[in-house]
Amino acid sequence: MMVKKLFAAVLCISLCLMCMAGCSNVGDLVSGTPVGEFPVEINGVTISAKPQKVVVLSPSLADVVLALDCETQLLAGAQGCTQEALGKLQKVDAGDASAIAALGPDLVLVDPACAGAEQALRAEGLTVLNIAPAVNREDFERLYSQVSSALNGGGPGYDQGIDCAQSVFRTLDDINRLIPQKDTVTTGCYLYDLNGSAVTGDMLGTTIMTYSGVTNIFSSLSGGQYGEDDLRVSNPSVIFCRPGLMEELKSDSRYNNLMAVREGNVIELEPSVMEWQGRTVVTAALAISGGAYPELLEESSIGENTDPTSKIEDTVSSALASAEPQGGSSAPVYEQLNPEDQSEDVYKMQERLEELGFLDAEYDGYYGDHTTECVKEFQRVNGLEQTGVADADTLKRLYSTLAKDKDGKSLATQNAPTGGPNENNSDNSTSSDSSTSSDDSAGSEG
Repeated sequence: MMVKKLFAAVLCISLCLMCMAGCSNVGDLVSGTPVGEFPVEINGVTISAKPQKVVVLSPSLADVVLALDCETQLLAGAQGCTQEALGKLQKVDAGDASAIAALGPDLVLVDPACAGAEQALRAEGLTVLNIAPAVNREDFERLYSQVSSALNGGGPGYDQGIDCAQSVFRTLDDINRLIPQKDTVTTGCYLYDLNGSAVTGDMLGTTIMTYSGVTNIFSSLSGGQYGEDDLRVSNPSVIFCRPGLMEELKSDSRYNNLMAVREGNVIELEPSVMEWQGRTVVTAALAISGGAYPELLEESSIGENTDPTSKIEDTVSSALASAEPQGGSSAPVYEQLNPEDQSEDVYKMQERLEELGFLDAEYDGYYGDHTTECVKEFQRVNGLEQTGVADADTLKRLYSTLAKDKDGKSLATQNAPTGGPNENNSDNSTSSDSSTSSDDSAGSEG
């Protein structure tokens, strides 16, 4: 039980710190470089000024933009950008260059998978920046520094990107330290299909698996391809795969005798979890570590039809209220807010409650009856005592990525929170509702 609580506590703290790192204002970085350093040249492309209308055609790059809290600069995204935080973002057909050009973007972000669209977009006179996905930890910093420099300038943007990338991997470090020590190596893989497509050693997914305590059996391969013999001979102890592939493994005579299949250690994960490279990297590590080491979970071991990501998120969430910061942690400290209070902190709390769907009325920083009921509802959904008082545990949950919205969905796989009373980042609020939020808050919530 001690290990389980430690697992939950460290993840809570790490995720909060990761969010704060990602939300840092670029002007607060210690580089001493002036904010907004343009022009900047990246991969041979010159960006003359801070882009305000960005189209992103790579879902993975969109995930990085979210991790950097730069979604306010997005104008539109490809249909594959299905992150919940981008639900209101205008979607475009990546292959329709003329329609994209008609939007008037000042920058289009693509990756090598969009090579066909890149040429057509350039022919339309658009500035197109092709940024390759990361393949390992060091390359992860390259990815983040390039995206951030393109959006925020060569000096402060670079620093912000490096800082955010490092914060993600600090969380992976924390997860890795809590992996149980065993005499035998836990081997595994991620399969896209049974026709030779999988995560190989030249993909970031292999690095994520390593930090999650799993040795990828395809780490010596490249190009995302494996052979039938590669899988059968390696005989992994756990298999992660796209949804629907578990039943195919069971019914395929080539693979149904594999150890992972026989012992029910096949766990389905959406391919995006392995491919997107924003904070989804942490989601992937949680899912992989929980699938490979069910003892990290508070309850029984993972069954075949159980989503390990959700289960770990629930485990972390349940421990959040009682989790004590581990030695040396700089987790934020929240002061209790009470009914009848009126302050900036109350206003920020109301803003966050509105973001999560609990508050649907105008508000002005006064902790009235309606706010009290909204706090109670938030506490109920998030498994806290329903007092209506915003105590430290309630606020810690409210401003964390572990907060559940009114529909009960965890934000751990979505964009980071907009900041709490102890953070000075209110200008980096979610893009879709940023304009209405300030307008709607002029009156009293009653």
